[in-house]
Amino acid sequence: MGLRAEESRARLKKARLSRDEAASSGRRTVDTWLPIHDWTESQVWQRIRASGVPYHPAYEQGMTRLSCSLCVLGSRADLVRAAQLRPSLAAEYAELEAEIGHRFRNDLSMAEIIATAEQPANTEHNEETATIELGQGRLW
Repeated sequence: MGLRAEESRARLKKARLSRDEAASSGRRTVDTWLPIHDWTESQVWQRIRASGVPYHPAYEQGMTRLSCSLCVLGSRADLVRAAQLRPSLAAEYAELEAEIGHRFRNDLSMAEIIATAEQPANTEHNEETATIELGQGRLW
């Protein structure tokens, strides 16, 4: 699997090679191998670009991870960027959020995501401070 240690504390604790006891049985042994576990994000992108393998265009639009367009598991920065890229979908989520009386996520409402997405970009930041504030790595 393509899990990397720097992606989360839980992934940092995973071994590069481990026995999957739940999938193993008396008739078969299943191991989990994490070949890029110790790679940095930069190393992953270097390998992708060197290979010429096409990748999803959302990465070029500022997304750092891909799953559902507005995934409850996404980072705040990716949710804001997704709301900028798909404002009508974000509005639909916000309407449903208001209708059912529940927030998109316990710590974050879609209305808050949209409000942040609609704020004008602050051009006074250099790349380093923007990266820290947004948590998105290199910005395009």
